[in-house]
Amino acid sequence: MSSASAPLNDPPVSTAEPSTVLSVFLLSGGLFIFTLQDVIVRTLSPHYPVHELIFMRGGLAIWLMGFYVYWRNGWAGFRIVRPWIIVLRGTCGMTCFMSYYLAMAKLTLAATVTITYCSPIVISLLSVFLLGEVVGWRRWVAIFVGFMGVIVVVGPSGNILDPAAGFAVLSCVSYAVMAILTRKLSSQMSGASIAFYQMLSFIVGSILLGLFLGGGAFFDPADHPSIQFMLRPWIMPDLSDFGLIALTALIASFGFIMLTSAYARTSPSIVAPFEYSGVLWGTLAGWIFLSEVPGHWTIIGASIIVGAGLYILYRESYRGKKPRALLNPALTLPDPVQKSTTE
Repeated sequence: MSSASAPLNDPPVSTAEPSTVLSVFLLSGGLFIFTLQDVIVRTLSPHYPVHELIFMRGGLAIWLMGFYVYWRNGWAGFRIVRPWIIVLRGTCGMTCFMSYYLAMAKLTLAATVTITYCSPIVISLLSVFLLGEVVGWRRWVAIFVGFMGVIVVVGPSGNILDPAAGFAVLSCVSYAVMAILTRKLSSQMSGASIAFYQMLSFIVGSILLGLFLGGGAFFDPADHPSIQFMLRPWIMPDLSDFGLIALTALIASFGFIMLTSAYARTSPSIVAPFEYSGVLWGTLAGWIFLSEVPGHWTIIGASIIVGAGLYILYRESYRGKKPRALLNPALTLPDPVQKSTTE
């Protein structure tokens, strides 16, 4: 029956389903190209220090992100509120991003990504102490199970005491703190504006590290690969490597736009679980581009972490809470108004 002949009291026809499909596509696509960025950084890690790569990526990407902020919000998008929280969040973001890549200099891409995706579990734990939130026994069990998943990933492989595993955990914890700070800004700043100042913090932080470490005075080629990645001296990249670095800047800009668009089109409670597709992309990228075949302990641990994280998202959605941001500040956007049409 056509809508033209439907009775006037029929419920409106929802247009949410097509936008949900598009949101899932944008989200998964954005996470996929972010995985390509990981592959590029991993490829360049034996030649450049991590803070130089962060500086060049940020210096190129911030212009594109600035144009995006202006396009969405005009000059009001650059308004600074609660500056100390922005600075603290930027420091946590710099720590998160840098320690993530320091871990990846030694661990496989699959293991690094898997540990990082434990962040919603850490956020739930920290929210009890930092925000005074009440966590029921079901989520306490999920938190415990999630941490056991991390042990499964790094323990049997002998990496539990490896500095790279420590960097991966530091990345996860610093992201969790950053996500909690994002909640304190979300009522006054858009996701795009928050991400712009995060990128600016990457530039400032990498310059400071470069001034202190960029001369290579502390570099020792016999050090742990993660430490080498931190202490290696700055050098001028050749043309091909500069092209790869420029590509990471494009990925950072367009990837975030895709994630933001995904959350702007449908309810976060629907699309957030699909962020765990990043674990799949990371595993496949490591296998295809870096010849890293994931071990069975990594696969088992990843399944435990993803299962625990999805359960926490489900419980928070069940209790009427907005799901935690997993990898980006796009979740600070309000739920979109579901449009409907009647004829």
